[in-house]
Amino acid sequence: MDTDKATEKFGQTLNVNHLIHSMIREDNVVIGISDLAEATGVSQTQLRYWLEKNYIKSCGDEKKKKFAYGTVFRVRIIKGYLDEGFTLSSAVKHADQHSVMVRAFKQVIGDRLLNVSEDDYGALIDFGVFDPQPDKHLYARVTEKETKFELHDAD
Repeated sequence: MDTDKATEKFGQTLNVNHLIHSMIREDNVVIGISDLAEATGVSQTQLRYWLEKNYIKSCGDEKKKKFAYGTVFRVRIIKGYLDEGFTLSSAVKHADQHSVMVRAFKQVIGDRLLNVSEDDYGALIDFGVFDPQPDKHLYARVTEKETKFELHDAD
């Protein structure tokens, strides 16, 4: 895209729905067990044990284990609790609670995020119809300093 067209697009709405959905899918980025071990500081032996106990899941075949990118975060959470002195089973239970929160966050973003636009004041994120007032859209105004919510007339 040339500079003039890029300048024209500044301030216009970018439909990010497809982009966001592809980013929050866990199965579109996979890594091997050695990469998972390196990214998390947990040994491959320990990861295999966790697999055996179903604390983590593989999306690869039996011989060539592959892990969804989200598994990196799950392993880091479990490891964090272990480092704090929790038992493995307790650390996994805490990680399960985090997983519920992450799924809820992904659902909100996947279900509600419609568009992102930019203007002189920062980014404006459209979360769609504001349920109590169907003639309004809920927006998040994001600046370098803060995030505030705004209601705008629906188009």
